[in-house]
Amino acid sequence: MHTRIRKSREELGYTREQFAELVDVSVSYMAEVERGRTGVSVKTLVKICKVLGLSADYAIFGNERGSDTMLLEKINRIDERYLPLLDKLITELLKL
Repeated sequence: MHTRIRKSREELGYTREQFAELVDVSVSYMAEVERGRTGVSVKTLVKICKVLGLSADYAIFGNERGSDTMLLEKINRIDERYLPLLDKLITELLKL
């Protein structure tokens, strides 16, 4: 689990400091999580998954995500104020 969390964080361009702040944990704790030296609570796992756009299933078990699932995870991370714009964009693209 720890390697998937670290890899996902790095792919999104978050420093460990930025990521720890978003998850509301200390940097040293996050370092321990990413090294596999400590576990996480369900509450912290939910925060990690939300920030990284991961399913808990993928974070814990490493079950590969399909392209549809990855796209949905990205959409779920979009700020709600941009959803109407996204909806209009998709509607226009479907007209092509």
